[in-house]
Amino acid sequence: MADSQTLRQASILAALAQPTRLQILDRVANAGSAGVKAGDLARAIRCPPSTLSFHLKELSRTGVIEARPEGRFILYSLRRPALMALAFYIAGLAGAGSGARSRKGVGGGRRRRGRPVDVSQLTIFGD
Repeated sequence: MADSQTLRQASILAALAQPTRLQILDRVANAGSAGVKAGDLARAIRCPPSTLSFHLKELSRTGVIEARPEGRFILYSLRRPALMALAFYIAGLAGAGSGARSRKGVGGGRRRRGRPVDVSQLTIFGD
């Protein structure tokens, strides 16, 4: 079973695996610590308010962005520590940097038995 860190990173990756959310994240990152209003985001990426609300909720749920009230508006800003943790996690998977994982650490020491059904397919499992 996956540990909580792996589940968290998978949740973030799933939230980012959507083009509109990546556009939102790009705009929020460019706004810096000042943040950006939802209305400004909607106009910038040409997204209906209800759709934008759904995407903002998903990004907030995973901890990638944070919402803070300011007067009548809600400002969205990037939570850099969450993205830095994701970058470190991916670098570890790739074997780059000091956080590289050993072969045993990635798969928990267990190897898949048998062969894949279609050997022409790429697989992340050993033979």
